[in-house]
Amino acid sequence: MGTSKGYLPPTGYLWPEAKRDVTGMIKNGFSPSSIGKAVSSFSKAMRGGGNSHSGSIARVGSKAVNFIEAVKNYGFIGALEKVGLAHLRGKSSEGLRAGLLEYFDDSENDFYGSVAQQSMSELMRELLKSAEDEEDYNNIIGSIDTGEFIREFIVKFIQNCFFANFAEKILTMFDKLDKYDSAEKSVKTYIRTSLESEFTIKDIQKVDWNAQQGNQIITDKCNKAFEILSVWSETLV
Repeated sequence: MGTSKGYLPPTGYLWPEAKRDVTGMIKNGFSPSSIGKAVSSFSKAMRGGGNSHSGSIARVGSKAVNFIEAVKNYGFIGALEKVGLAHLRGKSSEGLRAGLLEYFDDSENDFYGSVAQQSMSELMRELLKSAEDEEDYNNIIGSIDTGEFIREFIVKFIQNCFFANFAEKILTMFDKLDKYDSAEKSVKTYIRTSLESEFTIKDIQKVDWNAQQGNQIITDKCNKAFEILSVWSETLV
């Protein structure tokens, strides 16, 4: 349902329209057209809000990708040692997972940082759910495609950003929680489908993910995703 950590109601001249379109989406029963309009207005507001989300998603994303690349280059055990996580050697599968998620948490305790960390946790738990030992971690993480990983992280981040901003508003207009769950699934599906059809990340060459270059790549890709979602027309749904 999103997060309220460090929450401040969104401000800026584009947010009132986004809030109105979210209300319209609810009143129209979450029709594809109304979802598209609400997501478009939200994306425009995010793009026009001074990119306050950019640093957060870049910090969390680049740290995770840096570890993935280290596993590819040095193996899982070597990567643990290289990033200062040697103490995780020999831990249970859940202990490894918890330790990695704690390491990836570079959110600086801000609102969008919390959303970014939530999104990374969801993604990593999905990727590593079948891992039972260090060999599994090595094989799974070592086989991750960097471009696909970044895209999936951005998709989850945008989905969670939407509900972090509007979950309370949506909930107040429902009388049953199961209606909210269905609505959340509809909006998240729309965001994912819209991005998967037009948003690809390919040809990422050797990058220093500890440096500004890595942060900039993730920031640019996230902004591109919001740009794609900003385009809406009733003729497209």
